[in-house]
Order: sequence, then structure tokens, then C-alpha cells
Amino acid sequence: MKKILGVLMLCTFLLTLGSTARASTRSWKDSVTGDWSVATNWVGGVPAVGDTARINNGTVTLDLSQTVACVQEGNTTGPASTGTLNISNGSNLTVTGTSTELFGLLRFTGSTATVNHSAGTVKVSNGLGTGEVRLVTGSGVASGTANYNLSDSAILDTEILSRGLKSITTANFNATGGTLVIRNKINKFGRIAEGAGYGFTQGTCILEIGAIDTVGAITVGDSSNSMDYTFGTGGTLDIDIASAASFDTILQYGDLCNTTGAILNIDLLGGYTPTVNSFFDIWTFSNKAKAGSGLFASLPSGWTATWVDTSPVPDGTTDTLRLTYIPEPATIALLGLGLLAIRRNKK
Repeated sequence: MKKILGVLMLCTFLLTLGSTARASTRSWKDSVTGDWSVATNWVGGVPAVGDTARINNGTVTLDLSQTVACVQEGNTTGPASTGTLNISNGSNLTVTGTSTELFGLLRFTGSTATVNHSAGTVKVSNGLGTGEVRLVTGSGVASGTANYNLSDSAILDTEILSRGLKSITTANFNATGGTLVIRNKINKFGRIAEGAGYGFTQGTCILEIGAIDTVGAITVGDSSNSMDYTFGTGGTLDIDIASAASFDTILQYGDLCNTTGAILNIDLLGGYTPTVNSFFDIWTFSNKAKAGSGLFASLPSGWTATWVDTSPVPDGTTDTLRLTYIPEPATIALLGLGLLAIRRNKK
């Protein structure tokens, strides 16, 4: 029996070792335009689970659902390159490597890297909360352009969305539709959206915190790296609330949060119904002198959203976006009738 177990363990080890050894970098052939699934478009064949897919020059269309360890656009040491990845026909891309920068775009000075994502789901996660979509990668990048264009029905689900290292490089995250799921944080060093000056503009997409239909918490910027956040007109903030103590939250290090023109959507999870006048502080600024402003263009019935001062010694300067549940009188009457019916049934 011991010999059999030993042989099984050895076989398992060898299989694991073989799988690790086979993991490699598969590079898209220069200047080719074509489908991801065509083996001859890649040096070494189509990337497999555990591989790094590198797109230097050329245009790739994702035409199958694929899992890889890492996606990189652009040469690491030069020359300058121009690469485009189109994700548009509903195929899904899952990136699961153990490093942090799992989906990196611009990699060398003077290059252009673009992702056009209009359908299907891109999920970037290393299981540690640090899997990152990074628009600009590498400390040697002094100029160039990185674009991630999210639109239509697409879903980008990532632990971290980051602008990258260099402030003089153009990095655009253009969210004109679709759903942006952030499980950990939105970060930036320099600009993350040219149209917003030194901040992040959501556009008309839906922002989900933590995961879809799950309570979560994210940060925008960090203690050494503040950033602005602005909703585009028609952009949607989706807030999940599971109880009085469990709901989506945002902590922001930055100078601006403007929700003017945005839509607020509230999902009550697990059948939870808030009590009248209960409130939920969903968006808090680390520096109250730089807190947000603006009113939502659309709120669910029975809810209000106001900027409030939550400091221990209030001075009238707001620092937090508070949602308060104040149902319409008719709703309150229905709730009262329901409670009365319950009491009568108990008798």
C-alpha cells in the first residue's frame, strides 16, 4: 500500500512539475490581424492556462473563452509597439496568475496599447486581492498611450484598477458603458483619465463595489496617492445593502467626488428591509476639507442622498455621502397594516 501511495505522490509531483514547465510566454506575431484561437497567429501556439499572452504589434480579436496567467501588451525593452485587443463577441477572458500586474498595457516608451471591450467578461484575480489591471507598466515608460475602452454589455471584474507609474504618459480608462466591478481599489499615480484632468471619470457605466450582488468595500487612491472621482451623466453607482451593519462602502483619498447627473441604484440583499429613517454612510473622505459634492439625478423611491459632516466636532464641512431610507406615506401605511395582520394572527 505504501508503495502505491508513493507512486501516486510521485506521479502527482511530476504532473505538477510538467504543467509548471510548460507554462510560457506566447507572443502574438508582429503586425498580424486575426483571431486569438488561430495557433499560427502566435509564436508557440495559442496561450493556455498558466501562460502569459503577449501582444506587441498587431490586432487580436478574442473569439473563444480563455484562461491565462497574465496578459501583456507591448514590448518590455523596445522598440516601441502598437497592439490592440478586441473583446467584442461575448467571449470571456479570465486572468489568474500569482503576480500582481495580471493585465498590463503600455510597457515601453512611445508605444500604444489598446483594449476595446464591448461584450463578455474580463475577470482579473490572483485570489489575494491584488490582481491588477494596470494601464501603464514599467518604470522606463516615459511617453505613450494606453487605452482601456469599456462599453455596451461588457463586464470588467478586477481586484485593482491602476493607472500605473508615470504621470507624463497618457492613460485613458474610458467607461462609456458596461459594468465595472472593483473588488479592492481604484488607484493611480498621475493621470488615470485625460478627460478628467487628474482623476478618474466613470462615464455611463455601472460601478459595482466588491462584486455583483455582494457587499464589499473599496478605496479610491491611498494615503500617499490621492485621486479625483467623477461620475459622467448617466453613470450608475450600484450599492448593495444586506443589513444595517453590512453594506457597500467607499473610502476616498482625493480632492473631488461629483455625483451630479449620476444614477443611484440600491439592491437590498437577502430580503432585508430597512427601518424608517435608517441611514447608510456609503462614501467617506479621508480629508473632509476635500470632500465631494453633487446630487444624484435619479434615486430609488423612498431614499435620499445627502452629504453630511460626521466628524466628532462638526464644523459644517461635509465628508460623507449618506443614504437615508424614508419611504412614502403609502408605503409606511402598508407596512403598518402588515404588522397589524401579523399581531392579529398571533392572537
